[in-house]
Formats: sequence, structure tokens, C-alpha cells
Amino acid sequence: MPEDRALHLVLDKRQHDEEKAFEDWVFCRNQVAMFEQQIKQVEDFRFNYIGEMENEGRNGLTGNKLLAYQAFIEKLDNIALKQRQELQRLQMLTEQKRQFYLNRQKDRKIIETLLEKHRIKRQKEELKREQKLLDEYVVSTYSRRRQQEADPSELYEL
Repeated sequence: MPEDRALHLVLDKRQHDEEKAFEDWVFCRNQVAMFEQQIKQVEDFRFNYIGEMENEGRNGLTGNKLLAYQAFIEKLDNIALKQRQELQRLQMLTEQKRQFYLNRQKDRKIIETLLEKHRIKRQKEELKREQKLLDEYVVSTYSRRRQQEADPSELYEL
């Protein structure tokens, strides 16, 4: 029993660790989704900006204005590149967090399995004790009955 109390404390700690690891993993997954959305927005904005540049180009575009468009598109490309790099880093971190979570989950399940084995062992021991008491009762009852059958006069002396 005292070892079970200690195991329950360990189990509580493992559950807390697992919950924290899960929260970290979910946070990273959300960060990945956010970065993917941001990259898509930058790419969409770039596409629209190029379309705007093409429209103005049809109507006649000055050299300075063309250079300004190109410089801004280059800035958008750099932003998207940096976000993709950060996205890759976050994806790797997310996988690490997932593995960490799975390991914490495995640790918790090991403790739960150990506690279950202890419970089953105690239950079997209790059943053995009950069976032993029952066997002793049956033997005692049988012995008294045999003794009474052998000497019926003892019945009246009580």
C-alpha cells in the first residue's frame, strides 16, 4: 500500500508532465498553422501586387515606378523566405514536442500498468485469504460434525 501511494504520486506527476507536453505540442501546431497562413497571405498579396503592376504596365509605367514595384516585390519575397525558414524550424520543433508528448504519455501508461498489476496482485491475495478462511471453516465444520456423529452423547452435555 505505501508503495502504491508513492506510485500514485508519481502517476500524478506523470499526468501533469503529459498535460504540459500536450499543451506545448498544441501551441507549436498552432504556431505552424499561423505561419502557414501568414505565408499564404504574403504570397497572395505578392500575386495581387504583380497583377496591379501588370495593369499599370499596360497603361504605361515609368522606370522609377517599375523599380519601386520590383523593390517591393523583392521585399515580399524576402519576408516569405524568412517565414518559410521559421516555418521549417517550427515544424521541427513541433515534431520534437510531439515525440516528447508521446514519451510522457508512455511514462504515464507504464505507471498505470504497474498500479493495475499491484491491484490485481492484492485482489488475488485477498481471494486466497478468503478461500483459506472458507476452507478452514469447512474443515472445522466437517470435523465437528464427524465428532458429533461419532459421539452423540456429547450433544446433550452442552
